[in-house]
Amino acid sequence: MPIDPKSPKNSRRAFIATTAAAFVWLFTGSRAAAAPSVSAGAPCKVKGRERTVDGVTFVCRNAKGKLVWRRKPGNAAEKIVAVRVLESAELGIGETKVVNVPTTAGGTAGVVLTRTDAGITALKVNCTHAGFPVARVGNVLQCELHGSQFEPGTGAVVTGPATRPLIRYDASEASGGIYVTLNA
Repeated sequence: MPIDPKSPKNSRRAFIATTAAAFVWLFTGSRAAAAPSVSAGAPCKVKGRERTVDGVTFVCRNAKGKLVWRRKPGNAAEKIVAVRVLESAELGIGETKVVNVPTTAGGTAGVVLTRTDAGITALKVNCTHAGFPVARVGNVLQCELHGSQFEPGTGAVVTGPATRPLIRYDASEASGGIYVTLNA
């Protein structure tokens, strides 16, 4: 049987593809065939299949009618940071101070610190009703906008319209300083 030079099996393109594949095999050995590339957006064949590459897990998902690899969502490690915000002597019993605490995201969080006989309380400065700041007015923390009042030692609602207590942070005292712990 004669060889047809115009046959697709004998084309110049087929020769180049075969030669390129041979060079790839020469440099990578059988690893190239055994481990198909897995990266976000690369095509995959079986929906739901998972592969882990360099510590990153990918899942085969349907996106716009095609099966492609997508990063598997993971639980980010929660960063907990304790920040020194005041010297212990700056906050007497029964006193309240508002401080800005730097966050791990690069911003700041307003915190109301109150020292009582039971210890130090750290509360988020924003009212749970409309988000406006609270300030010490007499024996309570009062919202500047609608007048909601909160107990400074616990953050509990004294009068509305707020119905939920102020968000509480962990506060501690060590080495002559007051520390606030924010979960970022």
